[in-house]
Amino acid sequence: MNIEGNSIKRIDCSEIQNCFSFWDFEKNIEKRKRIEFEVENNIRIMYAYILNKRYIAGMSLRPMDNRTMYLSYLAVNEEYRNQGIGSEMIRYACQTSKNIGFSYLILNVDHDNTRAGSLYKKLGFSEFKNDGKTIVMCKQLD
Repeated sequence: MNIEGNSIKRIDCSEIQNCFSFWDFEKNIEKRKRIEFEVENNIRIMYAYILNKRYIAGMSLRPMDNRTMYLSYLAVNEEYRNQGIGSEMIRYACQTSKNIGFSYLILNVDHDNTRAGSLYKKLGFSEFKNDGKTIVMCKQLD
């Protein structure tokens, strides 16, 4: 996806540090090492949204099974929020997952994060599971 110098691209381990401004990997070394291992071993795919050579958003896709892709670590740098970047990332995740043969995209959202939950519903996700703390949402990829 390329719109006026903006792009969403797959990133490798050497680029993850460019995303520390919106991911909490710098403080959580154990999490960062696990993510790097999963990226290096093709278990997880990381993407970044790049604007004028600056990494401003990111997300992760990880297969759960042969039909279901899991979207996680969706984050947008605070100064770029409310500009449609998160929506663009989610649409990209849906299209990418569909293109490589997945039928469903799932994600988790904190029960208290009603704003994100509303966005996901607007983009076609529906509540799949709710334990009172976390809501699992699912979208069928047509």
